[in-house]
Amino acid sequence: MNEKIGLPKLIEQMKDTIIGKTITSLTMSKHKAFNMPTSAYEEKLIGQSIIEIYQQHNWLLMGLSNKCYVALSFNLGSDVHYFENRAIKEQKYKPNVTIFFDDNSGFTIRFWWFEEFILSSKVDFIERIEAQEERQHPLESSFSLEYFKGILQGKKTQIKPFLLSQKKINNLSGMYLHDILFNAGIHPVRKISDLTEMEIEKLYNSIRERVYFYQRKIDFFTPENAFDGAGEDFIIAYKDNEEPCPKCNSPIKRFKAGANLSYICENCQPQETKLLNKN
Repeated sequence: MNEKIGLPKLIEQMKDTIIGKTITSLTMSKHKAFNMPTSAYEEKLIGQSIIEIYQQHNWLLMGLSNKCYVALSFNLGSDVHYFENRAIKEQKYKPNVTIFFDDNSGFTIRFWWFEEFILSSKVDFIERIEAQEERQHPLESSFSLEYFKGILQGKKTQIKPFLLSQKKINNLSGMYLHDILFNAGIHPVRKISDLTEMEIEKLYNSIRERVYFYQRKIDFFTPENAFDGAGEDFIIAYKDNEEPCPKCNSPIKRFKAGANLSYICENCQPQETKLLNKN
């Protein structure tokens, strides 16, 4: 996991490609990712040059010549496509953002889920992310097995709602959790206090593995190398009900616990603790 993936790789690619370019136009679709109306983005972005691109926590920041910042958070992954000469290849999914530069190049962003694309001053942005400082990203060295065991210790809630809360783990949301829990053989409604030491270790490894897998998908592709998103890469998540489990061929089930839908294999993810020497 030492090679550059996700934000570090994307930032390196964008620095090599768009630093110094001036924004001439942009289009934005309706999306919860935006913190202002499209007109406000147009007023602040058009005519400005990109002077710096860097990472702050789990955000990508683009600094503009007017001292405004565009902050991007790819919590669950995104398609980011670079193009030259306005030659935008037709994509399977309509992008949420398209930015054009003065040399007719540009890039598109298509958010997979609950990402953010916000316009802010640097001071306001720093205040916005202060609350995230105590949360650990699953791919950081600080997110150790000991840290994971520590945040689970003494908890009696169900495992999926706890992980969804993101109070101690950053960049972990429902889109990942279906496959994370499946890989670990843990049912979403299992209580944390009932998990065995082996199950906790399997869950920790599964979190790291799946987050790493999807973070690799955040890339600054040219249209010729573009892919259409993560849908085909899920293990059991978002599959049709009764589709066979890839491990045991039992039917995949969808069920709703609280406000959230879960995808599980009842054979591989029993609601009761079982011996794990079968996997």
